[in-house]
Amino acid sequence: MKPKIWLHIVLLTCISFSSMALFFRFNEPEPLSSYQPIYMTRAELESSVVTQPAQLLRNPGKIYVKDNLLFVNEKHEGIHIIDNSDPSSPAQIAFIKIPGNIDIAVKGNILYADNAVDLISLNIIDPSNPIVVNRNVEAFPEFTPPDGLGFEKSDSDYNKIIVGWR
Repeated sequence: MKPKIWLHIVLLTCISFSSMALFFRFNEPEPLSSYQPIYMTRAELESSVVTQPAQLLRNPGKIYVKDNLLFVNEKHEGIHIIDNSDPSSPAQIAFIKIPGNIDIAVKGNILYADNAVDLISLNIIDPSNPIVVNRNVEAFPEFTPPDGLGFEKSDSDYNKIIVGWR
């Protein structure tokens, strides 16, 4: 009879230690990202969309084709507008600076783009001078670090918006 009691004691001890190991493993703090956020205030974000002269493509993302125009996303920076009337010699028209831009879509003469957490609508009737006609504030969640790890804002940055990572 004594061997069975010792066996039960050993089994209970093993189960106790393994459940404690699971408890401590699941309660470890989440690893934090080594990326640093790039912030803007709400006022800076809302005044950040500007048309600039054409620029070279450095880190292109999505491409949207409308008629003879190409809209090429420059990841987290904005949108290149290119006249593709002559595909053998495309001509860059302008660059729309849109911090935090990743995605674009066009319907009719309105280009839709994310401006970090906001959705903006631009009238592109004159592609050399697009005009912001609407802004949906906080339409998207805030950017997470590219490595997918956790991130905590400091109290001083709580009211700022993340527009990118470095």
